[in-house]
Amino acid sequence: MESKDKEDIGSNDVVLKSARGILIFGKWALVVAIAAIAVGLLAIPFTYQILTEKMAETFVNPPAPEVFGMIALIMLLAVVSLLLTLFAIDRLRRLVNSVSEGNPFTRINGTRLRGIGIAVFAIQLVTFLASLLAIGLITMLGETKPGVDFDFPIEADISLSGVLLVLLLIILARVFDRGAEMREELDGTI
Repeated sequence: MESKDKEDIGSNDVVLKSARGILIFGKWALVVAIAAIAVGLLAIPFTYQILTEKMAETFVNPPAPEVFGMIALIMLLAVVSLLLTLFAIDRLRRLVNSVSEGNPFTRINGTRLRGIGIAVFAIQLVTFLASLLAIGLITMLGETKPGVDFDFPIEADISLSGVLLVLLLIILARVFDRGAEMREELDGTI
């Protein structure tokens, strides 16, 4: 009877069903984005001449070959950031599944939350580094030709809300660990 009640918790909960659907959609959207960037990275050597001509139409000075290395590095950092996001979504999906099964306070869920927190922190760092590189890239490209509208504002900063999210996730991981300890103690007394 108890296991049936646990199944009913997850199968009838609209929030958990919605979260599961959003996470599945997010996972596949990330996979498509990663594939698109990977194809773009692989295309850079084959489209080098075309890209050089297009940049020469926009900027006063022709782009140096190092520009394409920086573009490739920024794209690679984007892939790393998306892979970290995919990792976090996978851990969150597993957490949602365990909640829907009626067994959220386990040590593995604490580990999952810590993993998500570490991934969010790493995403902050990778994004910051990519922003710095993008600022350097725009600086290397220099001035645009008269009459060309090219405005690409970039800010390199660490998000305060991202830092708070990391702290929240690490604290929640400890709450889940403590819940698992209490559950083990309770199971041991019965």
